[in-house]
Amino acid sequence: MDLLAFQRVIVAILPDQATLLLLGYFAFIAVFAFIEARHPGFPGDAGRTTRWPTNFGIGLINIALAIVAPVTAVIAAYWAGLKGYGLLNYYSAPWWLAVAVTVLGRSFAGYALHFVMHKTPLLWRVHRVHHSDTHLDVSTALRSHPVEAVLLIAVTASAAVALGMNPVVLAVYEMVEAAVHVATHANLRLPERLDRALRWLVVTPNMHCLHHSAYHRETDSNYGTVFSIWDRLFGTYSSAPRAGYDAMQIGLKEIRDERASNFFWQLKSPALDIRAGKDQEK
Repeated sequence: MDLLAFQRVIVAILPDQATLLLLGYFAFIAVFAFIEARHPGFPGDAGRTTRWPTNFGIGLINIALAIVAPVTAVIAAYWAGLKGYGLLNYYSAPWWLAVAVTVLGRSFAGYALHFVMHKTPLLWRVHRVHHSDTHLDVSTALRSHPVEAVLLIAVTASAAVALGMNPVVLAVYEMVEAAVHVATHANLRLPERLDRALRWLVVTPNMHCLHHSAYHRETDSNYGTVFSIWDRLFGTYSSAPRAGYDAMQIGLKEIRDERASNFFWQLKSPALDIRAGKDQEK
């Protein structure tokens, strides 16, 4: 099957698959929303009436982009396989190596992009939309500027071609990452003993909440999305907040007012300078 035929198949089956996947995704969100409402990890008013319309509104834009995107990492990986492009395809790697390289390569690509978005001023303007949420819950997982979604597609598709990732394994990984992304943003706190055991391999809500701290050194840590190994390997791992979980302030110090939950302001905010209270279009 060539790429054009493959795309025709995708177009033919996408409506049914997209519906099922979206229903499952939002059901997953609903389950965690119920749990965090009953057993919140952080006290205080979640401000759902002001925050959720913005967070879910931005999330729906990103979901629409993902559905209509002409190129995805999975399609790119399939195309690379047809053409024999990428390391795994060029060397006809065995299945077990293809699985390992696909999972680790995709995971590292996500970590690297996340790190670069924090360290590059222009990209940080885009990524700070995610960090400007003043409370942490499942809706925060949906809150990423559409430009960031496009960048993620570009980076992961490029990595898929360069490495010759296995498209089936990559598709499974993408679904797992979407679920983990919701879980790690949920307003939950695992028992300390369980959390310590799990975070040796995977990112936990306890671990990721530090990344949303208003304290800069904590924000610039724990970049991993599924696995914690990259943070440990590259020295960006933080174990616990400096003042304890209960004293943590979520969000950005520069945006603590109604702008944080303003849908239209958030969409245009990458073009704004928020330093020292500035709010001027560039």
